[in-house]
Amino acid sequence: MSDTLRNQRLLALFAAAWLLLNFPLLTLWDRGATVAGIPLLPAAIFVGWAVLIGVAAWIVEAPGADDSSQS
Repeated sequence: MSDTLRNQRLLALFAAAWLLLNFPLLTLWDRGATVAGIPLLPAAIFVGWAVLIGVAAWIVEAPGADDSSQS
């Protein structure tokens, strides 16, 4: 993967994270419901945060065409 494409994907991930963890969208999860005894808002924040970290790691560690030529 070229550095330009990787940078564009990381920038898009940053924008998605900003929207996901911003106030208006967080209010969608602010309910009285629980998941396995955990209130829905903290569970949604933790799951979203974990997914964002996983996607960022996947983007950064993805092998690219230029990486295969190095020994």
